[in-house]
Amino acid sequence: MELLWLGMDQRIGNDLIILRFIALLVCSAMVSASGSDLQNLNPSFEFNYSSTEIVVGSDSVGSFYGTIHNTISDTITIAVVRRVNSLPEGWTSSICLGELCYNELIDSVTIQLDLGDSTTCGILAWTNGVGIGTVQLDLFDLQNMDEHIIVDLNIYTSSTVGIDINSVFPKKMVLYPAFPNPFNPVTILRYNLPKDGLVNITIHDMMGRIVRTLENRKQAAGLKSIQWNATNDLGNPVSAGPYLYTIKSGYFKQTKKMVLLK
Repeated sequence: MELLWLGMDQRIGNDLIILRFIALLVCSAMVSASGSDLQNLNPSFEFNYSSTEIVVGSDSVGSFYGTIHNTISDTITIAVVRRVNSLPEGWTSSICLGELCYNELIDSVTIQLDLGDSTTCGILAWTNGVGIGTVQLDLFDLQNMDEHIIVDLNIYTSSTVGIDINSVFPKKMVLYPAFPNPFNPVTILRYNLPKDGLVNITIHDMMGRIVRTLENRKQAAGLKSIQWNATNDLGNPVSAGPYLYTIKSGYFKQTKKMVLLK
């Protein structure tokens, strides 16, 4: 197996955390890899894991891991991208692939797997005080980028066990980039809502005309997401091309761009 960088061509000095993944699991809250995300199964590889809930101490390290397995006869290159890293202040997370856990600043790495090869993949999270965080991993084959395995991880300290994740207030309003983007036919919009309030999410064409109103109601504070399936308010498919999505809540307003492919 050969480890490669995706978007970075050098180590960050001694900051690269070279640790054996299995050894780290001994001192962390382990999650066993015995299940699989069948809904997002990619034909060229499998990613087997069980729980996506990581429970750790208030000043400790926790882990999630699973196993990537090449299911086809060719050599494949799997990319692992950390799309969301929404953590309380003072917390950090690192991607782990094979026997290496990378610097917290690195959001994407790749690995080559030959026929029958497998490797571990996951996240290490260091906490500093109590709280709840979210990390999203996106795994895909660079030769088949139409299909992705998306894993949303919830990380929380033992003192918050039993608390509904959506009841924990993010510190600020954040609109994350749409994913996937470009997309066809569905993309996911994620956002943080720091307090209860009216949320309005609209899709506009490049002329500023409203194509779809996705949300327009009061919501409880928390970590939120909503899908758009490339249809208008009448349920009809829209044309391919760029679109704008806007979120409004209280005094907060933010717009981002996404592209629908056909």
